[in-house]
Amino acid sequence: MSVTALIVEYNPFHNGHQYHLNQSKKITNNDNLLVIMSGNFTQRGDAALLDKWARTRQALSCGADLVLELPLVYNIRSAEYFAYYSVLSLEKSNIVDSIVFGSEAGDIKILAAAARALLNESPKFKRELQNHLKNGLNYPTARRRALLSCYQNYSELQNYDKKSIAKILKAPNNILGIEYLKSLFSLDSNIKANTIKRMGTDYHSQEINQDYASASLIRNLINSRPESEALTAVNRLMPSNSWKILKEEIEKGRFVKKDSKNNITNKLIDQLRRKKAEDLKEYKGIKNGLENRIIEKAAASFKAENFLNSIKSKNLTESRIKRKLLQIYFELKAEKIKRTETNGPHYLRVLGVKKGKEFLLSQLQQKSEVEIIINPAAKISRIERNQKDPLKLSLSYDLLASDLYALLYQNLEHSQAHRDFHQKLIKI
Repeated sequence: MSVTALIVEYNPFHNGHQYHLNQSKKITNNDNLLVIMSGNFTQRGDAALLDKWARTRQALSCGADLVLELPLVYNIRSAEYFAYYSVLSLEKSNIVDSIVFGSEAGDIKILAAAARALLNESPKFKRELQNHLKNGLNYPTARRRALLSCYQNYSELQNYDKKSIAKILKAPNNILGIEYLKSLFSLDSNIKANTIKRMGTDYHSQEINQDYASASLIRNLINSRPESEALTAVNRLMPSNSWKILKEEIEKGRFVKKDSKNNITNKLIDQLRRKKAEDLKEYKGIKNGLENRIIEKAAASFKAENFLNSIKSKNLTESRIKRKLLQIYFELKAEKIKRTETNGPHYLRVLGVKKGKEFLLSQLQQKSEVEIIINPAAKISRIERNQKDPLKLSLSYDLLASDLYALLYQNLEHSQAHRDFHQKLIKI
């Protein structure tokens, strides 16, 4: 049996995702498709537009066969960690033999060449990287400039000119693709990687190209217009099955708008005003004065929507700050991250399966190196963030994420806690 995997967020599922899914089946000549998906919070540190169960329904109704959830403790991390634990989860499933990711380049060779170079950092690369970081550049920019300064030291990159390499290192899907490849190479994985050229507009684009638009544009349309008008505007940008689920969730008020996220900011400010700068050093990557800046800005007079901008600086990307703030919000300290990383991932959480493809779930249960979880209640009876058991600790954070996310719904009638405990496996 052959299984192709996709690493996704589907925030929400649009025509570009449908193209990716269809092309993945075509180029691998494989009709069994597994997706591993972010949960209720995305890798960029935002609450998703729709919850993980609605997005699972979108995926299954549009051609996915099995949907897994990437644990929160790996999901709200940098691209490197997000990619590594996504790939490692697929490796530990023991049923996946290929992955397909979208990229702006659409060229697996140049992405693989960059990945191998970044896995084998030369002394010159390391020196250049540190110099750029000391000069205040953020890590992605510093890394790009460091590699461009010594790309000729790497045999595979010698086949490309500096302009081509610079271009691939700037585009977000290329960067993520390089991280997937780095992970596969470092694990010496037998999973074969493929890429397809991203269809339509760029990741952050606010333009429509025929019937293709970025998920960012779709979210902005929903955030900025009355609900009926927004649904009409995004109709042609999404597969009909996905759009119907979006419409259903919006009509129920079971979705998260941008202004709802201020609730997280306000709670976070409350937490920060109870802490000292020294307390924040317990969180991964908060150091070198960032802890003081966060505490200082939390103490100032502010509007919730401006808090993030008040912390930003030249050497800190917006996504990195959002992830750090979300880790503080969840009280996900460095020690807990380390505990869940050791020998992790410790389980694969199944959210949904396509009717007629239940054999994929059976194969996963038989072959996986790690525990398969369908009903969390079979493993834990309550959320325990002080658990020593890394499986129960990681799972507790997944459940906590669902509970806090529910408080962001437009209609708070749907805000009940512990949905993970009673939500049945989704079958479509």
